[in-house]
Amino acid sequence: MFSGSLVALVAAGQAQADVAKPDFASSGTVKVCTAGDFPPMQYYKNPGDTDLVGFEIDVVDAIAKHWGAKAEFVVGDFKGLLPSLDSGRCDLVASGIMITPARLEKYDGVPYFGSHVVLLVPKTDETSETPEDMSGKVMAIEAGTTYEKTMADLNAKFAKDGKPEATIQTYPSASGVIEQIIVGRAAGTITQDTTAAFRMLQMPDRLKIAYTYDESETYGIYMRKSAGDRKLVKDAIEALQASGEMKTLLVKWGLPETSTDVAHD
Repeated sequence: MFSGSLVALVAAGQAQADVAKPDFASSGTVKVCTAGDFPPMQYYKNPGDTDLVGFEIDVVDAIAKHWGAKAEFVVGDFKGLLPSLDSGRCDLVASGIMITPARLEKYDGVPYFGSHVVLLVPKTDETSETPEDMSGKVMAIEAGTTYEKTMADLNAKFAKDGKPEATIQTYPSASGVIEQIIVGRAAGTITQDTTAAFRMLQMPDRLKIAYTYDESETYGIYMRKSAGDRKLVKDAIEALQASGEMKTLLVKWGLPETSTDVAHD
C-alpha cells in the first residue's frame, strides 16, 4: 500500500506531466537569453558569480518548472537578445524588455510586469508626498536618462506657478545618485520602481518611495512567432499568478505587489 506522501508525489508528477508545454521545452531544458545586468530583475549578486539571481530569474525558473523543464540562461548584450531568437541560440528572451508594437511585428511577446516611475526620498522624510513637494529642493538625477526631462517639466510647472524651482544635479550612475541622498546632499531622485526596490533591498530603512507616477512601462517575455507557444507561455504565467507564487516572488524582491497585475494580451 502506498503511503499518503508517496501518492501525493505520484499525483503531482502526473499533473506536471499532463501540462501542455512548447516543443522547445520537450528536451527538458529551456534556453533563455538575458543581459543579466538589471537588478533586481536579473543580475549577479557578487563579482565572479556564475549564477544569476533576481525576480525575473525566479519567474522564468518557475515557468520552466511548470513545464517539467529547467531554465538555462544565456547571457549576452541587450541589443543582441531578440536576434538570438532568430538564430536559435535561445527559446525565450527575458531581460526587463519592454513590449512594443515594433518588436511584436517580428516576435511574439507576453506582457507580465508593469513598471512605474517613482519619487525616491530618504526614509526619514515625513513631508514629501508628491513631486510638487520638491520645489526649492536639490534633486539628484542620473545623467542621460528620461528623468532629466521629467525634472525639466516639473521645473517648468514650478516656474509657471511662481514656485522656486528644484536644483537638478546629475550624476553618471544610479549608485552615485543614491549616495547623494544617503549623505544628505539631495532631497530625492526620480527613478524606476525596479531600481528603487533594489536600492531599498541594499539599504533597508534608508529610502522610501514617496510617490508613484501613473505612466507605466510593460515588460514581457519574447519568443519566436508561434500562436501555440505564446498561449503556453501565457498559460504558465497565469498559473503562477493564480497560485500566488508570483506575488510571493514580488515580496521576496521588494517589488510592488501590483506589478504583475497586467493584461497578458
